[in-house]
Amino acid sequence: MNNNGGRDGAALFAAAGATLCYGATPVFIKYFTGYLDAWTVNGLRYSVGALFWLPFVILVSRKGHCGTEIPNGYDGIRPVAGIWKAALIPAAINCAGQVGWGLTPYYLDATVIGFVYKLHFLFTILCGFALIRAERPLARDPWFWAGTVVCIAGVVLMFARNLGASGSSSATGMALLIAATALFGAYAVAVKQCVGAYPARLSFGVISLYTAAGLVTLMFLVGDFGRISTLQPRTWGFIVVSALIGIAFAHVLYYRAIQGLGAVISTGLMMATPFVTLLGAALFLGEKTTPLQLAGGLAVVAGGVMLAVSNSRLGRAAAAQLPASDT
Repeated sequence: MNNNGGRDGAALFAAAGATLCYGATPVFIKYFTGYLDAWTVNGLRYSVGALFWLPFVILVSRKGHCGTEIPNGYDGIRPVAGIWKAALIPAAINCAGQVGWGLTPYYLDATVIGFVYKLHFLFTILCGFALIRAERPLARDPWFWAGTVVCIAGVVLMFARNLGASGSSSATGMALLIAATALFGAYAVAVKQCVGAYPARLSFGVISLYTAAGLVTLMFLVGDFGRISTLQPRTWGFIVVSALIGIAFAHVLYYRAIQGLGAVISTGLMMATPFVTLLGAALFLGEKTTPLQLAGGLAVVAGGVMLAVSNSRLGRAAAAQLPASDT
């Protein structure tokens, strides 16, 4: 009996779940702007996410080694102790990106954040050019340059009428968001380079613990954490739920989708996340998107699809050059 259909169905379900989780996150963090400052929101949310992963990290650490289920195909037993050093660089980049990400909803609408965040795929490719020789041939693919131009044009359209204004789509917010997406692109490459030989759950758990430590420190240094005592149970519930779906569950579901569907198909499906944000922001925050912003957002998504196609073409070309397997 062929079980591929069941596995593909589970992977599609994971991709849909990841899309909903990532799409809902900008709506949550925009909602929290009415209750807490960015430093406190970051500290609380990442603390919840880190606590979710803590039991798994402790369990594997006590075991002393991790098994063979490793994304890059490593087959063997790898000591766990090395992950704590290997995760330092990705965690530092992630922490910096989270600072910018946490500040953006104080300047931008959730819908704008959801669409522009798709630029992180472009920045991942650009960082890959700088650090991974095997990815540099992508620069010769016209689909890459077309996608890049369309993405940039989309961002310009979204912010064209608001760059000089103090409204939701301000120049400060744009700078923060683009800086955050650039850092998240660098983070994706750093994860691949530094902790790619470890299971995704373990590496992300350790990175979450490091990131939470940094963000909590910043919360106590510059945040207005005293306002935590004024939060109602409902707001606390939203903080916990947003941390679980946006930090813990979303990543697990996305990795599961990649394992079952491949990176290109999963990335393509994830291009729907801004539309989840658009709908959630309209229903729960009362946001209204202008036609120009929507056109720009659609352009960013279209550019992202072009970049995914370009990345797929590079992967197929590389596979065609590999020697035939004896198995």
